Amino acid sequence: MYLSKNSLAKIILTASAFLIIGAVFFCIAYFIGKSEISPKPTIILGAVFTSLAFISFPTGIYADGISKPFAEGNRMVRRDLTPEKFLLYYKDITDKEKNAVVRHRYDMLELLYLSCRLLDDKRGAYEAVRMMKTELGEKYRPRAAVYYAELLYEKGDIQTADGLLSEAEKKDPGSELSAMADAVRMTARARAVKDTETEEKYCTGLLSAAGIFKADNASALIAHYRLYEILKETGRERDALEHLEYCAENGGRTAVSKLAKKLS
Repeated sequence: MYLSKNSLAKIILTASAFLIIGAVFFCIAYFIGKSEISPKPTIILGAVFTSLAFISFPTGIYADGISKPFAEGNRMVRRDLTPEKFLLYYKDITDKEKNAVVRHRYDMLELLYLSCRLLDDKRGAYEAVRMMKTELGEKYRPRAAVYYAELLYEKGDIQTADGLLSEAEKKDPGSELSAMADAVRMTARARAVKDTETEEKYCTGLLSAAGIFKADNASALIAHYRLYEILKETGRERDALEHLEYCAENGGRTAVSKLAKKLS
């Protein structure tokens, strides 16, 4: 949760205003009750505004502190491919001097990790994984382990990464983590063991998926660039160039885009 001081003040003022209005209606109902007029409509209004006071507080916190930051971050990183912009935004919303509440969330740290990957910032990616381990609850450590394994595969430490994935799946046997682990095995691990066939098949399938399974812009960009590298390595230069052109034209402000433009 990331709440600025202004947002928190606005939420408190809104809830207080509803509460005061509700109290006013109850007071009016009290005096009306002393006459022959029925106070029931006024009591109902008082109850409605009082209820709004209690509803608006958690609703406002969720909207400003959880929903809005994630929506903004998701747009910057996964759709607009502007990871540097997200890093500045994230720095701003986690500044403890500017904000009233700073509680790290997995979805935002995942965007932080992806941003660093898109910028080819290895140190930043490791730091994002470290924060997943230390700033979040125990339930998120298996997911952090999957991302750490991905980084280890890229360093060539296959044995340690294999162990991390197996241990993570034992701690969290759920389908979501299993899907994450499988994706890492078919990409980072396949690359580490020179299994280009598996990685090519995975990336091609990712790009051909439709509907709710359609890859976001960030995932598509990474898949296109890997296909470029795989196809070039296996002598399919013409097909490889199509993927490189996609990265150059649709890469946004990422390290992938810069490299693709340089190689084009």
